[in-house]
Amino acid sequence: MSELLRGPHHCVGIATSVTERIFHFLKTRAEAQSGTLSLADLGVLRQQFLASLPKASNYFEGVDRQYNEASAATAPESVSRENILATLVFACTHKAARTAFPQADHIGINWLNQLCGGIARYIRQQICTDANDRLNKAYFEVAGRLGAKLVVADLLTDEGVQRVLRECFLPLIAKDAVDRVAEPLCDAVNSHIAGRRGISKADPSKVTEAEMKKFLTFLPPQLTLAFSAQAAA
Repeated sequence: MSELLRGPHHCVGIATSVTERIFHFLKTRAEAQSGTLSLADLGVLRQQFLASLPKASNYFEGVDRQYNEASAATAPESVSRENILATLVFACTHKAARTAFPQADHIGINWLNQLCGGIARYIRQQICTDANDRLNKAYFEVAGRLGAKLVVADLLTDEGVQRVLRECFLPLIAKDAVDRVAEPLCDAVNSHIAGRRGISKADPSKVTEAEMKKFLTFLPPQLTLAFSAQAAA
């Protein structure tokens, strides 16, 4: 059974449930009393309200943060607007990364998260600058349907999320990716790892270009498995 995931989807689920009840009540009243709002008006307003939820992501994340601080929770903010891409990169690539980078075993899960954070930063800077916004919007749509039951696997099965991820990964799995992308991706990842770990010189936590080429070689079949496995789930 999948572990429950920390995130503002808990709040979104509540907000969506309340919204549905409010608009059902208003619709019932309009039908019974021939009010000034037509049924078409109510339908439009309902869709507009639900569609506006992603714009309140900062509010929902703040509520989630306050709740977890109050309850002394330590789970990471894995699906916040700033972290969701790195979380999904991890979900799609961690097996290839564990095979290509010995640091994953020698240093551990924190290093692996930093690696995926560096890959996510490269994607935002070089491939898909609006990835955060688009994934955040798709996340809120899934959260509106599933609420507190949402887990990472649910995001990977969503067509909207997959559409963004395929665009993000496309240059990394192109035929010439190993030769063309390895060096700049290696530099971006090492810069991110250095910043997170507070290092400035050569360090075992940094990756080599040879390791990155190995990772990029393993990546295409890993992504195929990740997406097809979720589609079959």
